[in-house]
Amino acid sequence: MSTRTPWMLLLSLVLVGPAAAVDPESAFRGKRLAEANCADCHAIAQVDESLEPAAPAFRAMGLRRNLATLRTEMTGDLFLRHAVMPDFEPDARQADDIVTYIESIQE
Repeated sequence: MSTRTPWMLLLSLVLVGPAAAVDPESAFRGKRLAEANCADCHAIAQVDESLEPAAPAFRAMGLRRNLATLRTEMTGDLFLRHAVMPDFEPDARQADDIVTYIESIQE
């Protein structure tokens, strides 16, 4: 084993780490929740367009806001502050699943 091998392994873990950290089951549940509650306005996939021009695409949401903050806001007053949001108040797990899905498709 060369001395470069441990450094290459470490570099690959750093580069792949965040994507590998996404829980696929949580992301799947989040996608289903987004399809049922968000897709009427937001682009929820990697290649679709938002039906409502003011609704940000999920794939670019991380560029607009801190996703950890979004996770907290979703169980707070986010849906109350935006009159056009659906009649949906996610619990903590649902908010976590939706944000996990959003994290999984970031540009």
